[in-house]
Amino acid sequence: MRFVQARHYTPVPPGPPRAIRLVVLHSMESQERLDTAENVAAWFAGEDAPQASAHYCVDADSIVQCVRDEDIAWHAPGANRDGIGVELAGRASQTSAEWLDGYSARVLELAAALVAELCRRHRVPQTPLGSEGLRIGSRGITTHGAVSVAYGKSNHTDPGEAFPINAFVEMVRKRAA
Repeated sequence: MRFVQARHYTPVPPGPPRAIRLVVLHSMESQERLDTAENVAAWFAGEDAPQASAHYCVDADSIVQCVRDEDIAWHAPGANRDGIGVELAGRASQTSAEWLDGYSARVLELAAALVAELCRRHRVPQTPLGSEGLRIGSRGITTHGAVSVAYGKSNHTDPGEAFPINAFVEMVRKRAA
C-alpha cells in the first residue's frame, strides 16, 4: 500500500492513541478508473488541496493511505476525531446496479478487506450504523451521508442512497472471518 501524505489533517501528539469508534465510507466523486485512488491522493496532497482529507482512497486495483490512522483526517465533520475515513472510487449518484457492476464490485472487495482490517485493529464492531446509531454514540461502519444527518455539520450525502451498506458490511464480516 502506498502512502501519500495529505496536506490538511490534524496530527495527534505522542501519547495515548485516539479512540476510534467509526469507519466512515465516502465516494470520491471521481471517474471510475484504475488510477482514481492515486489521483485523489495526489489531489489531497497538492498545493491546491481542498480543506479535506481521508485516511484511505480505494479504487478497483489499489489502496492509497493519505493520513496515518493515528492522526485526524478532515473527512466528515462530527466524526473526524473518532473516525477513519475511507474514500471509494465512484459517485453518490450511482444506482444500486452501478454499485454492483464489475468495477465497483472490485472496489468494494478491496475496501471490505481494508475495513475488516481497520475494524480488527481498532476494535470497531462490524455493524452498519445510520444517523440514529451515530447520535446515541454507537460504534461501527457508517457513511458520510449518515454523519451529515446525525450531526448537521455538512450536507454531503455520499456514498449515496443506493450504496449497498448492508451488503458491504456482510463482505467485511466474511473477510474478517
